[in-house]
Amino acid sequence: MARGLIDADLGSGLFKKRIARSGAGKRVGYRVLVANRKGGSWFFIEGYAKNEVADIQLTSIRLIQRQGLMLMAMSAWELDEAAGRGKLKEVDCDAET
Repeated sequence: MARGLIDADLGSGLFKKRIARSGAGKRVGYRVLVANRKGGSWFFIEGYAKNEVADIQLTSIRLIQRQGLMLMAMSAWELDEAAGRGKLKEVDCDAET
């Protein structure tokens, strides 16, 4: 994720990002929560349409932060194992597309 694309730093490596809906702006679009290892992997945690969930409750943020911290603490081997069991899915993307 490129610098300047993060809308909110929620702490513990968790970020909220706004994504525009086709034919509409970011304001009525989608929200995604991602976790990041500094200088490394990004993890998609959760996504939702803004019209379905107005705001994330503090208790949910705390749970999602813990989930993100657990993912970021996993070794490469543990991440591969989780992906092999279908618990995680790796997504390769090109930052320019």
